[in-house]
Parts: sequence; C-alpha cells; structure tokens
Amino acid sequence: MQTYRGTALLLLDDDRQIAAGADLRKNDAGSWAGSLTFPAEAKTPELLNLTEGTLRIAGRDGKFNRLNTSDWIGSPAGRVRIRIEGNGDAPF
Repeated sequence: MQTYRGTALLLLDDDRQIAAGADLRKNDAGSWAGSLTFPAEAKTPELLNLTEGTLRIAGRDGKFNRLNTSDWIGSPAGRVRIRIEGNGDAPF
C-alpha cells in the first residue's frame, strides 16, 4: 500500500493513546511521511512539543520523527494537525 487515510493511535510514553486521523504515504524507496490530525482537546503541551513517537495502525507500530514542533500553527478549526516523517518500516 502506498497511501493510508484513516484512523491511527499515537502511543505515548506513559501508555496513553490518542486517536488521530492519519494521512500518510510511502515513496518508492520505502520512506513514509504525512500528517496526523487530532481533536482540539488533544492540544496539550505534550502533543505540541512532541519530537518523536510511535504510531499504531491496525495493530502495526511505526516509529516517527517530527522535525518542526510549530507545524500545528494553521491547523483546521477545532483540530490540531502535525507533520511526521517515518523512522523505519511503515505501519500500513
């Protein structure tokens, strides 16, 4: 699969999970990247300052990096959107 649009879970270090909408894609080299969209109530300092994490899609985990913690500025109304770059195998 080259693209994934659907639901995902952001796994936090304290075992919490935050549901997200995911819009992700892989390139021919196997690298993956995209965006995660969260409800406004998820807008916490922990999420806004997140620089790396784990994403779970249908039971598969994928590690990612977030290079720009100000990327949420300009998110759609009532949402928080961040951009991520995969670090290893894609979870989709």
